[in-house]
Amino acid sequence: DEEEEKAIIDWCTEQDNKRSDIFEYRLEAADKLREEGNEFYKTGDCDTARQRYFAAVWHLDFDIGQQWNMMDNHQLDLNTRKMKAISNVCAAYLKAKDWTNTKKAADVGLRHMAKSDLKDKDSEAKFLFRKGVANFERGFTEDAYESLKKADAAKPNDREIREALKKASQGQREDKAKAKQVWQSKLLTEE
Repeated sequence: DEEEEKAIIDWCTEQDNKRSDIFEYRLEAADKLREEGNEFYKTGDCDTARQRYFAAVWHLDFDIGQQWNMMDNHQLDLNTRKMKAISNVCAAYLKAKDWTNTKKAADVGLRHMAKSDLKDKDSEAKFLFRKGVANFERGFTEDAYESLKKADAAKPNDREIREALKKASQGQREDKAKAKQVWQSKLLTEE
């Protein structure tokens, strides 16, 4: 949201971490912020980690006018770094058990990959896995199952994905049984 974005920009300005006009400097700043975020993430400080990741995304956020004449290798470099930062944001939300924002971040990451035409099965599987877990934890077992099935297709034989998929499948069966029971008792009453 706009308040959060302003807070990130203000923080960057206070830290003398203004956004440069030079492409390479912005990539370096984003990498540095992402690495700082990773250190905070490792210690369990998800809020500070997320702040650093969002600051990295801000540095990587070029407007259309700046992007239109980028060389393909620069565009790929930019999009790959942005994908990694978004993936880190998603991981931090997941670790903090913020299921709604985990799902939102996963959706943003998947949309970014699709729009940027990034082909990275591991990253795609991570986003889908995190989205599936977030949906499962929020009680959306059908959506969770769909995301986890896609994650499994992107990264077959991953133990963590398989376990989550099995759990979502079981949750889906339980939900269907409960729904059947509710409707069965409703149909049997005279009301």
